[in-house]
Amino acid sequence: MKYYFNTVKTLLNIASGKFFVVIQMFVSCCLYNLATLLPPIATSGIIATVTSHNFNGIWYYVVLYCIFYVVYFSMLNWNYYTYTVLANYYHLEVQKILFEHIANNDSIFNKISRGKIVDTTSDDIRYLVDVINAASEALMKFVQLIVVFIIFSSYNILVALIALVIDSIYLILMNNNSKKVSKYYEGTRKYEDKIIDILNQMLVNLKQVKSLNIMPNLNKKLDKTRTKWMQEYKYKRIAMTNRYCKMPYIVYIGKILLYIFLAYLVSIEKMTIDKLVLLISYFELTITCTDSMLTYLLNLSNYGIRVKRIKNILDYTSNNNIDFGDITNDYINGMVIFDKVNYEIKNKLILNNVTFKIYPNEITAIVGHSGSGKTTIINLLYRLDRIKSGSILIDEENIYNYTKKTYASNVSGVFQKPFVFEMSIRDNLSLVDSNFKNQIEACKRVGIHDFIESLPKGYNTVINDEQRVLSEGQKQMLVIARALLTKSEILLFDEVTSNIDLNSTTKVGEILKELKHDHTIIMITHKPEMMQIADRVIVLDHGKVVSKGTNDEVFNKCSLYRELRNRTFASISNTENEMI
Repeated sequence: MKYYFNTVKTLLNIASGKFFVVIQMFVSCCLYNLATLLPPIATSGIIATVTSHNFNGIWYYVVLYCIFYVVYFSMLNWNYYTYTVLANYYHLEVQKILFEHIANNDSIFNKISRGKIVDTTSDDIRYLVDVINAASEALMKFVQLIVVFIIFSSYNILVALIALVIDSIYLILMNNNSKKVSKYYEGTRKYEDKIIDILNQMLVNLKQVKSLNIMPNLNKKLDKTRTKWMQEYKYKRIAMTNRYCKMPYIVYIGKILLYIFLAYLVSIEKMTIDKLVLLISYFELTITCTDSMLTYLLNLSNYGIRVKRIKNILDYTSNNNIDFGDITNDYINGMVIFDKVNYEIKNKLILNNVTFKIYPNEITAIVGHSGSGKTTIINLLYRLDRIKSGSILIDEENIYNYTKKTYASNVSGVFQKPFVFEMSIRDNLSLVDSNFKNQIEACKRVGIHDFIESLPKGYNTVINDEQRVLSEGQKQMLVIARALLTKSEILLFDEVTSNIDLNSTTKVGEILKELKHDHTIIMITHKPEMMQIADRVIVLDHGKVVSKGTNDEVFNKCSLYRELRNRTFASISNTENEMI
């Protein structure tokens, strides 16, 4: 019972709202289950009046019979109402909690597979309301059984003891069976997660899967996981077969013996026919009630696996979680300072005593070979990681001292691969700012407004990769427009031109030169065309700053920068992707 109680407790801790509705579900469940005990009383009364030939009294029990069922269906209707309210709440609230937790702990995929996360956030949350429903039903069936045994005892204590022994043996065996079923159910879910994980990777890289014809070999690899899933499923079905095809013999053999004993009591005139009918009705109700309670407990065990999966995700916290400060100053000029910054991953030093200044109204390029620490600097500026020592300042204030909202509204940017949702252009922009005039202004500023207006549905055009509504360059322009809508003073651009052609690269360069007049622009780039537009340059090599200053100064004194800037466009791989 402790396991079932902890399952409910865990769910209530995850989503603590609607507690009053939870209480209503338990109360309504209790009342409609107790109401099912009333009709046999009316049935027994009707039989008693018939056997005594007192037909005038039959109408009293007929009316009573109707009243009992009105009470039953009224309470059942109340129970259905609470189920609906809780179903909406748990599904939406827990999904929201999961989404926010995953977004704030992006390294979670290093610990928990994407397949499990996708399956949990889409499938497991649908059954959370059934945790409360199954718990309330199982509890009330247990209460119902206690009431029935009290009724048995009031008529014949020996009959009550026989019924209790039969039911207790049945309960113990079935409860042990429930644990086995849940164990194997958890096993099937584990291997399903692995299969879904592969499916997600396939969907992301479907073209490569088809072009390389790797599906046959991939299926061979998956067959091992499928075989393990089949084993778990087989054991689960064996346990289920025992549950529904063998264990019920106990009840039915016991029922036959009990009915023989009741018939014997009638034959020796120690029990009347109406009492016989009443006790048989209640024993049948006992069996139905026991089966129902066991079914709900089995379901609760399976739902407990789902709650446990959700809790496992929510229990994960990244080691790099950043605590936000309380500074709400939104008047930021845009001066960025790295002062003797050191950063390491797993005891490996990634940034070594990095010091530099980045000024407002300028474009500052951070350059260096792959792995030199460029993207790490951007990640630190996004506050995705915390430094080991030193300090990072914006307008002479430590970046960790700003509130989350204030910082996000002043530091924004664009990543290497333009990311847009499969929704309309306007909806994508509305995720940042729903003001349509502001959206148009931002799109005009990056030079994509006219193209959007030329589309049949304009800003209501849905972005779909299959239909290729926007080219990669146009997507990048749209993403830059979205970044502008944040009203950020500091804009970060991480290899934004690596996947677009020369014309689009030139266009992005022109946009950045225009944006610098009222922004601090920081960009990582490997393209000479973009390096040339920078006002200042910071050159990194193996996590150290080897040169910094104006573009011409660095070009004249740093051979590494000359090497990077003199590379021809054609020699640079467009698929270069820094991991650090």
